[in-house]
Amino acid sequence: MKFKSLKIKNYIQDALVDLNFQDLTPIQEEVIPKALEGQSIVGKSPTGTGKTHCFLIPIANEVKPNLKEVQVVIIVPTRELGQQIYDELKKITRYSPEYIDLRLYVGGGRRDEEIKRLELSQPQVVIGTIGKIEDLAFNENLLKIYTANVLVIDEADMVFTPEDMTRIDQIFGQFKENIQSLVFSATITDELSRFIDKYLNKSVNVDLSGKKISKDSIKHVFIKTKNKDKNNQLLELFKIMNPYLVLLFANTLEEVDNLSNFLGTNGYPNVKLDSSLKPRERRNVLARIKKGEYQYVVASDLAARGMDITGVSLVVNYSLPTDIKYYIHRSGRTARFKDTGKVISLLDFDDEKYLARLHGRGLDIYFGEIVEGMFKETKYQERKKNKYDEEIEVLHVKYPLPPKVKPNYRKRRKEKIAKETRQIKRKRVEDIYKRKAKND
Repeated sequence: MKFKSLKIKNYIQDALVDLNFQDLTPIQEEVIPKALEGQSIVGKSPTGTGKTHCFLIPIANEVKPNLKEVQVVIIVPTRELGQQIYDELKKITRYSPEYIDLRLYVGGGRRDEEIKRLELSQPQVVIGTIGKIEDLAFNENLLKIYTANVLVIDEADMVFTPEDMTRIDQIFGQFKENIQSLVFSATITDELSRFIDKYLNKSVNVDLSGKKISKDSIKHVFIKTKNKDKNNQLLELFKIMNPYLVLLFANTLEEVDNLSNFLGTNGYPNVKLDSSLKPRERRNVLARIKKGEYQYVVASDLAARGMDITGVSLVVNYSLPTDIKYYIHRSGRTARFKDTGKVISLLDFDDEKYLARLHGRGLDIYFGEIVEGMFKETKYQERKKNKYDEEIEVLHVKYPLPPKVKPNYRKRRKEKIAKETRQIKRKRVEDIYKRKAKND
């Protein structure tokens, strides 16, 4: 399906031609016509498939420039994603014959100026984080989000965290009952699922991910680094490969600092992208990356949340995130749209369960090994479960996690499961020694 076949305003078509938008992606083909009809939608698709324009194009088409009130609210998890969406919407609306008031409300903005401007007029499209929208709409009582006809939640699995659910309920309680809701995510978390059941039970579900949590155009490779120096493994890898642009992820700010320093002292100039940077510094770093000034970028998970950096050919997980949701968002920084990419993870722990979970959710996994200056890959084969694995899995049924729990229940549940898991593993080792002694 071609963009020119969409029934949208001429000025939007002109902007899309300038942007060289020709063919809709599968998720766009499913969502945009429905969104233009006013339907509420929950869209699930791997990152890098064009979800952002699924809502930007219908929004631009429906905003009434002569109506000077909030018409659209777009909620995002981070300031960087908010800035990115703001910039893209400016491109799509730039040929509008009448001014459309778009405003970005994220951390790091000039609050006094935002308040003064709100005292004079309301924006027509609000793009912001939960905290900033809550501040201006409730604490200051200046941002009139209750007039909105459209609500968008992008990267929803990152927005709907357990600690933010109360604030989300408060914000959602301000909207009209018949508001059009457009929710997009790469994964559906428990919190997001409960929100959908509560507020969006009449929405259309568009799921183009199937069982897969990542695009087929991304190759996932794991290098076992047990008893090996991870830093040296990384240097060997970069000697073999010469990627166009690399995003290296670490779990902590300390790891980011150490990795950045190590690469720099070994002849790999790089830049850091993490939460220690001030908003202006982050914008400058992103601008320099997009200009091609850096080949190596060392980042925390901040950079994985919906940020679109063109040309990332390789993602390296220096340390793997414990939450698979973050693995998905990290890997989604490569192979944007029709590109291909690779994710290489340094596996410094023997976690068969981690790999099995990824494999079970549709990822084709490979093991990588550097042999005589060559990078060799072999396909992952999931180990068959034994009775001990099954006993460990039963623990999660034995100690269920209901939607509402008492304080500290999660912690106590985790401790009980961990304790009994250790007991099962000890029994397994004892049984192995007993069998060996019997055979001897």
